[in-house]
Amino acid sequence: MKTVNLQVRINEDLKQEVSSILKAQGLSYTSMLDALFRQIIKERRIPFAIALPTTTPEDTPTPSTLNKNGTYEQPKTTLKASDTINTYAESTANEIEISFDKIDKTGILNIRINPKVKTLTTAILKEMGLTISQTITLVSKQIQFSKAIPKSVNKPFACDSMNADFLTDEEIDQLLDLSYIDIEQGNLTPLEDVISELKKEGLLL
Repeated sequence: MKTVNLQVRINEDLKQEVSSILKAQGLSYTSMLDALFRQIIKERRIPFAIALPTTTPEDTPTPSTLNKNGTYEQPKTTLKASDTINTYAESTANEIEISFDKIDKTGILNIRINPKVKTLTTAILKEMGLTISQTITLVSKQIQFSKAIPKSVNKPFACDSMNADFLTDEEIDQLLDLSYIDIEQGNLTPLEDVISELKKEGLLL
């Protein structure tokens, strides 16, 4: 199947945490996002609720932790002007302190995706005022909060462990042997039924 590369910037810590959560479920970012994008195409909506985890009254943000525009107060780092002076410069008695927001450590998330899925998803999200990058961050945050894929999001048809790319030659041979036994015993499903079910689940366009 032809695929194209999709590259987005995402917080590195978030990416690593979500990758670990997905791996524990036998999934990867690629398989999860492929299933999500196909569901978006099928339902023409974001198929999960966007919400923060429940907090106790003690953890609820207070006016002192919120800025006037409603955003959280960001941690500050103080840099003294003297810290920027090279070793050959003369020190100054009146040091100036400069405060600035800490910059999140970002990384690159690379996934392979069907070009038609990418094009259709991009178009639908654009109509909603969203980008693929923003949507990936949204679903990643929800996975981080709940430690699992949102219940309303269809899970991939098969875990990555069933993908031949992740199987050894011996494991592939074992699966083929089981398949031959099913064929001999008549345990077959008509191709039309398989295609119909895949389309119903949004796994085949």
